[in-house]
Amino acid sequence: MTEPYTVVALSPLQIPIVEPEDALKNTKRIIGFMKTAVGVAATEGHPVKLVVIPEMAIQGMHMAFTAGNREAEKKFARTIPGPETDELGKAARELNTYIAGELYLVADDDFPDRYFNCAFMIDPNGDVIYRRAKATSDGFEGGTLGTTNPHDLWDEWIQKKGGGNVMDAIYPVAKTPDIGNIGYVICHEGAYPEIARGLAMNGAEIIIRATLIEPQTSQGMWEVQNKAHALFNNAIVVAPNLGPELGPDGVINDLFGGRSMIVNQRGKIITETPGVTAGDTFVSTTIDIDALRRDRQSNGVFNGFKDLRTEQYAAIYEKPIYPKNQYLDAPPGEGWLARERETRARNIKLLEERGVFTPLD
Repeated sequence: MTEPYTVVALSPLQIPIVEPEDALKNTKRIIGFMKTAVGVAATEGHPVKLVVIPEMAIQGMHMAFTAGNREAEKKFARTIPGPETDELGKAARELNTYIAGELYLVADDDFPDRYFNCAFMIDPNGDVIYRRAKATSDGFEGGTLGTTNPHDLWDEWIQKKGGGNVMDAIYPVAKTPDIGNIGYVICHEGAYPEIARGLAMNGAEIIIRATLIEPQTSQGMWEVQNKAHALFNNAIVVAPNLGPELGPDGVINDLFGGRSMIVNQRGKIITETPGVTAGDTFVSTTIDIDALRRDRQSNGVFNGFKDLRTEQYAAIYEKPIYPKNQYLDAPPGEGWLARERETRARNIKLLEERGVFTPLD
């Protein structure tokens, strides 16, 4: 039996880093707010056992990075474990909780001179027990951020990270003994159905879906996506959005729209923050994993997994669209934007030829 517990999803004020060490400063600042939030949330009556930090909270907006600037990439690259996760590990031990978060430009021993956008989880002992690289996004993040997508290294990535198993390489899940099975969907990945479904099919009961930028929040896409991931995957979705940005002139800019939320497996929002805030905020609620597991074992209409006829769905993706191994030989660099535009123009043409899109006259 797993006892009910409280989950806390932080929406910290973001302060973009100027020097690499600023990431650690931001981490310490976030931990200060985290301790306050955990103390307040614990008054619900159940101990806080999971704290979630959204994408870009530690390093701020990444638009200052430039494709092909290898010196800047090396300068700002982080590691997991590293200074930020070490500091979060101390907080995890002190608070006796799991902490999940994200770092970008993460170096990887298996792929020298490549950097990845990575989610991670730390257990109450302070140890990193989970990491997952962002695997789906729009075509322009990689070059701006200096990161590489696992799909662009497909053959080597699947072998090195999953021993040949795609599910473990692309959709790893932290299977904990006391708070359930957890997977992390990073930002724009949540704009597609597949990553959350892949995590759920690999056992995820709680899906962290962190961060989405405007205008998608105010247009309702953030809410629709989070509800859909929960309902379609019979999972609890913990969705902290990034807080507003504190600019160098002291002015607060909100580019994300707030509305952090936690959604239950029926697609109902249990708790939610307002759309616009002036600083650090959080949402929290009680998680009952055993209740979720009973729901998943039922033979009712809300347990969709039992009805999956996988052969007919596999045909949807039988023919590839975006080419794999695109950056197997070299990382995204100078000229990446033109290359990505060409790739997507080709993909649109391919979809027209297949009858997915109707060509314009």
